[in-house]
Amino acid sequence: MKTKDHFEILVIEDNPSERTAMERLLTDAGYNVKLTDSVEKALDFVDQGVDGIVAGVIAGDISGLDLMAHWKTYFPETPLPLVHETQSVDDMVKSISGGEHHGMDNLIDAKLMLTRLMGLVQACQGNAKPDSAVDEPELDGSKNGMLGHSSAMKNVFRLIARSSQAFSTVLILGESGTGKDLAAQAIHRNSPRSAGPFIALNCAAMPESLIESELFGYEKGAFTGAVGTRVGRFEAAKGGTLFIDEIGDCSLPLQAKLLRVLENRIVTPLGGHRDIKVDTRVVAATSRDLPSMVAKGQFREDLYYRLNIITIRMPPPRERVEDIPLLVRGFIERVNLQNDCNVSSVSAPALEALERYNWPGNVRELLNVIERAMVLSDKSRTTLALSDLPPMLAKPFIEATVPHAVTTVSFSGDSNMISPSGNAPILTLAQLEHQAINNAMIRFSNNRTKAAHAIGISVRTLQRKLAQREAPSVVLLRTEIE
Repeated sequence: MKTKDHFEILVIEDNPSERTAMERLLTDAGYNVKLTDSVEKALDFVDQGVDGIVAGVIAGDISGLDLMAHWKTYFPETPLPLVHETQSVDDMVKSISGGEHHGMDNLIDAKLMLTRLMGLVQACQGNAKPDSAVDEPELDGSKNGMLGHSSAMKNVFRLIARSSQAFSTVLILGESGTGKDLAAQAIHRNSPRSAGPFIALNCAAMPESLIESELFGYEKGAFTGAVGTRVGRFEAAKGGTLFIDEIGDCSLPLQAKLLRVLENRIVTPLGGHRDIKVDTRVVAATSRDLPSMVAKGQFREDLYYRLNIITIRMPPPRERVEDIPLLVRGFIERVNLQNDCNVSSVSAPALEALERYNWPGNVRELLNVIERAMVLSDKSRTTLALSDLPPMLAKPFIEATVPHAVTTVSFSGDSNMISPSGNAPILTLAQLEHQAINNAMIRFSNNRTKAAHAIGISVRTLQRKLAQREAPSVVLLRTEIE
């Protein structure tokens, strides 16, 4: 068996500086290192025999799957340890039996990479199982303002815990109101930079003309109104973390300047001639579709790839419905403290209505609904009832479950022939349209796109018809039970 000093590790990385850094890291750890910049060239090293591979980038005409297959052909009895940072490779190598590998989720964390590499190499030598050698970092979401026990949120917590230990740029994606700012704060709070400042800038909430001066600072006289020198947020966050929220709203000229700072870690204040070196970690976030913007020329491709080193996607509530009871409980505790309320629970029908709603405003909307219900509810009750919820949540649920003989309208045979069941009254076209819209909105949990498609109208038309109503309610036409 080889000792660690004789392990041959092959590094595949197309970026020269990162390849050199990886070589230095592994050499210092006691490994013999071989370097290449592509999978094609890596095949020659595989033929010579290596004990492990660290693949920073898998690209080119030959894939990681080809690399693993080639290894298996020449060394069928010896598994190949593979530590990589490209999730697609993880999916590919799973199809080859006997190939030990471990994905890094787009993250090169020095300590974690070495731990996994050692564990995989030892496992291939018959000493240990790979998983037993990995000390996975963990994050307690509740201590960082984030609640959830769904698999989607567990993945978020895992990525935050891993990325917080690195210096790499993090890109947080997600719809507005999903908690991207909380994730950024958790990354900073759990990082070695936690003692440093956490500085945030929301690009969507600030005029374009001011964003540049806020980020880079300015010298006296740089522009009209610059009566003094101002330190920019990059410099103010030195030794800590700068959170750039809604970075997708930045103009192309500003994007070019951001790219320079991320590459060189140097800022030049407006109107100044001095370059300032900044030791600042950047966490960026956006609710916009950056790949689509890149394709349309609205966002710089080079900046996108510079930001997209570690990506964390915040899931909306509709993708983690199992977390809603936990979120509701946490929000009730918060509102009790803030507003001196005394709510301790939620009725089963109210909770079901909360779980069935689509939450277009995401977690922020859920918090607002709970706060509204608690503030306006009967203070003699400690349980939130269905009637305490806003009409958009409560009314559809109440009327969809009323124990009356409900008149239905069915379509059979010719789609233009309507056959009413029961002793239904004759309905006007406006009433039929009203009922069709309501039934579709209930059926698809207020998802306007699906509802509009189901009844054969455009989303814009549906939105216009809904806006024409005085109150967002659902009316089920029914006959009285005699």
